[in-house]
Amino acid sequence: MSARNQVVAHGKLFEVGALRYTPAGIPAVEFRLMHESTQLEAGVERKVQCEMPCICLGKQAETLARLAADAEIVVKGFLAARSQRYRHSLVLHVTDWKRA
Repeated sequence: MSARNQVVAHGKLFEVGALRYTPAGIPAVEFRLMHESTQLEAGVERKVQCEMPCICLGKQAETLARLAADAEIVVKGFLAARSQRYRHSLVLHVTDWKRA
């Protein structure tokens, strides 16, 4: 079985942090994505609402950091543990995004 870790989500920017730089000089911005949708599960429609902690690095981070809160975007990326210590806490690492 091929292991895949790919996420695509749509939502509104929420709690956008300030643009910062890693020790290696790479731009980074942390934010939360507020998602709301209706999904079909076991033949029944279900309303889904959630907030996802996200981080974006590189040039994508520089442009994302300039967006206003509540901007609607579609993000692509992968899930990873917040840290070795907090392996149960996931963060969406955004590798690409665009305005919705």
